[in-house]
Amino acid sequence: MGNKFKSYIRVYSSADTRKIFEKNEMEANRLSGFVLLACSVILVVSWVLNSFGIFTVDKARMNYLAIQGLIELMIPLALFFVYNKKNRGWLKYVMLISLLLVCTRLFSVLNHNVILIMTLPILLSSRYFSRGLTVIISALSMISLLVASVATVFWGIIDLNFYPNPPEGTSLVIHNTLRESLTALGADTSAVMGRVLFHGFLPRLLVFLLIAMISVLISKHGFNMVIEQEKVSSASAKVKLELDAARQIQTGVVPSLFPAFPDRHDFELYASMKTAKQVGGDFYDFFFVDDDHLAIVIADVSDKGVPAALFMMAAKILISDRALMGGTPSEILSFVNKRICESNDAEMFVTVWLGIIDLKTGKAIASNAGHEFPVFRRNGGDFEVLHDDHSFVVGGMKHTRYKDYEFTLKKGDSLFLYTDGVPEANNKEHMLFSTEKMVEALNREPNASPDKLIDNVFSELDAFVQGFEQTDDITMLGFTYIGSDE
Repeated sequence: MGNKFKSYIRVYSSADTRKIFEKNEMEANRLSGFVLLACSVILVVSWVLNSFGIFTVDKARMNYLAIQGLIELMIPLALFFVYNKKNRGWLKYVMLISLLLVCTRLFSVLNHNVILIMTLPILLSSRYFSRGLTVIISALSMISLLVASVATVFWGIIDLNFYPNPPEGTSLVIHNTLRESLTALGADTSAVMGRVLFHGFLPRLLVFLLIAMISVLISKHGFNMVIEQEKVSSASAKVKLELDAARQIQTGVVPSLFPAFPDRHDFELYASMKTAKQVGGDFYDFFFVDDDHLAIVIADVSDKGVPAALFMMAAKILISDRALMGGTPSEILSFVNKRICESNDAEMFVTVWLGIIDLKTGKAIASNAGHEFPVFRRNGGDFEVLHDDHSFVVGGMKHTRYKDYEFTLKKGDSLFLYTDGVPEANNKEHMLFSTEKMVEALNREPNASPDKLIDNVFSELDAFVQGFEQTDDITMLGFTYIGSDE
């Protein structure tokens, strides 16, 4: 029986939910402490005003009430300052019951003026989100209300709302007790007390009951809300962990160590990818088809987030596996396109630029499947956009035919590849960064190494967007052909 009672009045319903409510209980204790402090100040002010005759409570009685009330308020306040940060479960009971005792004593004297003060303990108890605690405090408050109303008869201020209008010229003499005052007025004591009961106490009791019922419902709703929020928070944390794991996997499948081929001195290569979400749909790749041929890929999936990341990984694996089997870029993309279209229920697609460079001769064969135009620079010149022939995206139509085109790199020539997140980056005025600004950033230091070129573009991008939220993945790849000394 004792365990059931403890289970009913405690703030949490099980050991699993204890930590959820610890912070809330500390905040509720802080609110209760603030109310106790405010009541102490009000009590002191009332005491001072009564001593100057502004209030009509007997001074001796008010002195007793004020001193005892302050003691009852100061003890829980002192305990609050000492123990609130230590999660003492008993602290809330001490503060609420102390407040209830003070309110009861005050209501015994000022019955017809301070009905709302009796609801303070109930309202505060609902802030702990414990229905049981709120019910217990409400029941105690009901008892206190009854006791205070009865006590008013003996030492409370007379409430003339329930006394008939006296004849003109009648002198009203207020005595120490309500009964004495009524007797002095020559009133029918029983009749007046009946009016007090039916027109004063019972309406207040109904209002009190209504407030108590609302407080119980609020505490129950608050408890359920906190539990639901905890479930959502736990689910969000789990999703975040899964997204972090997905990000690590995605980062792992995209080359990220530079220099990528430290034993090769016939080219320089650097790439960077900045996703708009935790995982993205852009990707780049570079790998040797054989000792003399380097394949370079940059691509952009039509969607964002986890679906795009999964699609990106599938496309990347298909491209690299098929490229290692040999063939031109158009043949590789045709194969990948057919495979993706056979099981593309999500109806996603990917734009791809794929080039294979002969590192001995500098001859390159490339195919563009709906991707951004590459930017090309001859040694000693500036970067310029290369308007190559576009084919349709990969994953759009099963029987799409892709076209190859050729170009030759000479010593010192550079190639810059990117996704549409670069030229379409927005600033606060919703203006686009544009391909022109990107090329201008490249031409600030056209002879720079690939990593420096990409840093320059990122620097211009950051200055342009001015902290505006990134809405698309940003991926860049720079390649400089050095050639063989043979």
